[in-house]
Amino acid sequence: MTDEPTESTGPEDAASPVALLFELVGNAWSTLKTVYYADSASWRVMKAGGLLFFGLFCWAGSNVLYSYNQDLWVLRYPMAYGFLLLAYGPIHHLVTLPLAYRFRRASGWLRTVGQRLPNGMLAVFFAAVLVLGTFPVGAMTVDFRSTLESSGADISPDLHCIKSDVGDDVEIHCHLSESRGVDSVVVRSGGHDIHVDEDPPFEFTIRASEVQSVRGQQQFTVELRDENGELVRRYVRRLALVEEG
Repeated sequence: MTDEPTESTGPEDAASPVALLFELVGNAWSTLKTVYYADSASWRVMKAGGLLFFGLFCWAGSNVLYSYNQDLWVLRYPMAYGFLLLAYGPIHHLVTLPLAYRFRRASGWLRTVGQRLPNGMLAVFFAAVLVLGTFPVGAMTVDFRSTLESSGADISPDLHCIKSDVGDDVEIHCHLSESRGVDSVVVRSGGHDIHVDEDPPFEFTIRASEVQSVRGQQQFTVELRDENGELVRRYVRRLALVEEG
């Protein structure tokens, strides 16, 4: 009588999918830490460059989506993250980490600073992201709708605006570089028309008190329309970014 073969119950066969998943995550985390703490000059430059491009991607992508749907206020946080990462990423890997490693080789309070500096800077960075995402500044938000949205007509004059103080108010004067193909100019803010200009060369003046705030920023929209009243071009201007006259 012969024994029938039995299935192997070795360690490899007994490993569960959950254990394999944890092992994979653990290996990935170890690799990530190795890359993060790599301190050669080439690695520092590569990591700084990678974060620079990643920050640009987050900032620009969030701005594009936010330009078309400003009800998605949550996009301001990845926008703020990318905007700050443009500067913080290179500074962290080219300045903060090398300085922290140097301090760690010292003794006393310098060693303590070296141990806590990277985490402290990260905490400051994420706190700044939360603050800037909640209270965005004009330099962080770029409206891509005015450059991407048009009716397809080959009409794209430049819109020049300057602002100046007039008593207790601010006056904004705008004009088009050319009026070809434009029959009227409509200035809107807060969903309402605040000025309509139907006479070339389409120069108009509005006041800051007429401009409504959108998500904490005063802005107005300038729409160029043809003789049929169809939109041919739209510009969005934030009051904080208009140059002083």
